[in-house]
Amino acid sequence: MNRRQTLGGLSPAQLNSRSSFGPSRITKDGKSSTKVTAMSGRQSLAPKAANNNQPNSRLSTLSGVQRRSSTYGKTMTGPKQDPRPVSDKAYQHDCIRQLIEYLSTHGYEHAVSPKTLTSPMSKDVFSIVQFLLRQVDPNMKPLGKMEEDVPQLFKHLKYPFQISKSALFAVGSPHTWPGLLAAMNWVVELLNYAEKADEARTDVFDDKQRSEHDFFEYVAKSYKYFLAGDDYQSQAVDDEIAQEAEDRVQEIRQRNQQLQQANEQLHARLHALRSQPSALSQAQAKQGEHIRDRDKFRTLIDNLQSHKQSLQRKLQERHVEVQSKQEQLGSVLQESDALRAVIAGQTVNKDDVVRMNQEKCKQAEILAGVCGQREALERRVYEQDVQLELSLDELETAVQTYHTAADRLQLIPVTAKYAGGVQFEIQLDRAGATASDIINADLKAEVKPALARLRESRAARARELSEEVLAVQERLDAGLEALTERTEENAGLGTQVHKLEASLRGQKEALEAEVRGTAGQADVLREQVGQLRNQASHSLAASEDKLRSMHAQYDDLARASDSEVQGLNVELGAALEHLFHHKLHIQQTLEQVQRHVEDVHRDILAVAV
Repeated sequence: MNRRQTLGGLSPAQLNSRSSFGPSRITKDGKSSTKVTAMSGRQSLAPKAANNNQPNSRLSTLSGVQRRSSTYGKTMTGPKQDPRPVSDKAYQHDCIRQLIEYLSTHGYEHAVSPKTLTSPMSKDVFSIVQFLLRQVDPNMKPLGKMEEDVPQLFKHLKYPFQISKSALFAVGSPHTWPGLLAAMNWVVELLNYAEKADEARTDVFDDKQRSEHDFFEYVAKSYKYFLAGDDYQSQAVDDEIAQEAEDRVQEIRQRNQQLQQANEQLHARLHALRSQPSALSQAQAKQGEHIRDRDKFRTLIDNLQSHKQSLQRKLQERHVEVQSKQEQLGSVLQESDALRAVIAGQTVNKDDVVRMNQEKCKQAEILAGVCGQREALERRVYEQDVQLELSLDELETAVQTYHTAADRLQLIPVTAKYAGGVQFEIQLDRAGATASDIINADLKAEVKPALARLRESRAARARELSEEVLAVQERLDAGLEALTERTEENAGLGTQVHKLEASLRGQKEALEAEVRGTAGQADVLREQVGQLRNQASHSLAASEDKLRSMHAQYDDLARASDSEVQGLNVELGAALEHLFHHKLHIQQTLEQVQRHVEDVHRDILAVAV
């Protein structure tokens, strides 16, 4: 497609003139009376070289960027005054900074710095100017004499101010360098503008605008070649737009296939998500399990601490008992020593000794019986303690299992989702004396009835969810059936587009054959008219009448051909418009199907949660 051409290189006379868009007249010799210039591809708008000594290189379209000169008013005489503050040091530093930035970002091979550009040498300026002009036109030949070529090249670039040759002989002088620096900065700004314009030209259009722009370019080129009478180029343009339309249809089909594949992948992913457990629920379950393990360990640590404290208390009591026993033992030993002293001082007969031995044996038997009873009682207490610890361990395991299930069902703590204000959490106190002291909750009166009510409500909710899943499945099946219908409709419309394209090509070929036949008849008629003019001058009036009738017939054929071509153009435009509308319809339908699938997916996820 041709790019929009700038008006920078047009003269005032060209700006105020307009070529007619009406059909051209046919003269007697069969030639068009209106000259129509054929528009070809984009050409450079730079003016040609002023003389033969100037380079014959082709300048870029940047040379045509200028203001449109007014055709009214008086022509200004004398050189223009530069309104820029070229003598200002701050402006010069700004220009040097912009110039160095452009040179460093566009591959300038020499080293430049603000110090060298403050008072540069002639060769540095010549190298920079030649580099900038090569950025304007990469095909530019090397410059000859800088003093002669540079002013002419800046003039071709439509630089609004004059650069004298004398200023180029001493480029580093304080009165000539600011003007040259401003001129080079002007070229840098022009190049930056061209780069941004090219970027904007490629980025600004979306698909719809690009399609409209391409269709407008096609109509303009086709009408241009039609006015020029260039059937070959017109056919080439038609073939090109037909190929582009076919490529777009193919692209739409590929996009449709990609959407179908993406839809199948989404269905597979949806099936996988529905068949697998939720990762969030698994993570939440693991988190709850870790929290319960942490609470369990904390409870175990608290129990061990309390058990340690109780053992320490018992140890202190045993120490106190040992001290009291030692004191009792000391007093008993003192009493025994006293008794032995008394006995030693007494006179004991044989009967007293026998009686004392009998009492000693009797007391020893009593002491052995009492020690045996004490050992039996200690063994029984130890067995009861072991049994109690085992029972408490089993009870703690059951409570932990209960807490795990309650946390998974969101029953604990009291503020949980399904707790309903009931305290389902059970606190176990291993140091409790009675069952009510060990367990803080009333299982029969509060926990079991609440669990029964919760089980009934969960069963009812499960039945409702199963019904909702069936309804969602039916909606999903309906959506898939609608998608299948849209796919079949798309295939039918694609077949219809191919048929219309084939019919259009056939009509165009028939019309071209008819136009060629008409042109051949016109050539034959022209030859016959020439022969008649050479043969006899006495039949001039009759020949002129016949010639006028033939010209009228040719005009009728030309008008008919023009009307048929216009009709074909209208039909082609209608076909393209129908194709564009069909594309929009397909896009909207696919977006609706995608939104419907996303809604169904969200509904299924909501039901699963």
